[in-house]
Amino acid sequence: MTRLFAGLTSVGVAVAMIAACGARSSLRIGDEGAGGTRGVGGQGGEGGEPPPPEPCDGVEERPCGSSEGLCLPGVQRCQEDGFFGPCEGAEGPFEELCNDLDDNCDGVVDDGFDLGAPCDGPDNDECADDVITCDGCSDGPDILEVCNGVDDNCNGLIDSDCDVGSCMPGLLVTGSVPSSPNCIDFPVEAGSTGTITYPCEGGPVTATLGQVTFSGSVTADGIVSLFGSVDFVGPDGCDWRADHYIDGSIPGGTVSYFYDEILLTTPQGNCWFPCTETGTVDIEWEM
Repeated sequence: MTRLFAGLTSVGVAVAMIAACGARSSLRIGDEGAGGTRGVGGQGGEGGEPPPPEPCDGVEERPCGSSEGLCLPGVQRCQEDGFFGPCEGAEGPFEELCNDLDDNCDGVVDDGFDLGAPCDGPDNDECADDVITCDGCSDGPDILEVCNGVDDNCNGLIDSDCDVGSCMPGLLVTGSVPSSPNCIDFPVEAGSTGTITYPCEGGPVTATLGQVTFSGSVTADGIVSLFGSVDFVGPDGCDWRADHYIDGSIPGGTVSYFYDEILLTTPQGNCWFPCTETGTVDIEWEM
């Protein structure tokens, strides 16, 4: 029994050596010693194990490998034991590179590099108006900020640091509601026009609307606050002051207008009631 056990052990060692040699001879292109200089693995079973040998069934040789992309097929020849041997002469698959070629032979050129996706190239704007290429993000045109109520250069601010100096959009009064139908001779009525001038990055603002001159400030994101005051003698012979206000968001396209009268003196002693007026003013950009 001892002699039989030893014999079985020797046979087991021999079988293990044959299996190891078979595993080494079954390496496909891309494994060490199989001919692929930059391979990423070849034919194999689950978990990276080589497939079991297949019987020849009377076939002397058959093609193997792949002819897709950069891969070249090889040949498997029937060996003396009646099973096909390793794939000889095949090349690839290789590691996929961004080179307009199908290196890994999966039928897709330059897959995994997100080519054509939007990106922000090496330009002066912050807009994703360029595309990814094998050489990196393309160098598209610079989008300059202009005075139009739009964030052209995609930096999150409206009309900031534009290259045309100060913004000068037009103003058009589109609504006017007096506090009483008896209120007459408003300095600013529906249909009145004017302009507003302000630096693109925000700061001091001037404007004219009808016959009223305004001044104030605007923030970098276009929030404006303006004030204008006019003294006048009313039809009642009394001295009045009219305070005018413009507030709102210039990029929003419409701001609000408010007018309020204040009695200064009563030389005739029979003054009218003060009037107020509310309205809307459209921002008109020159395109």
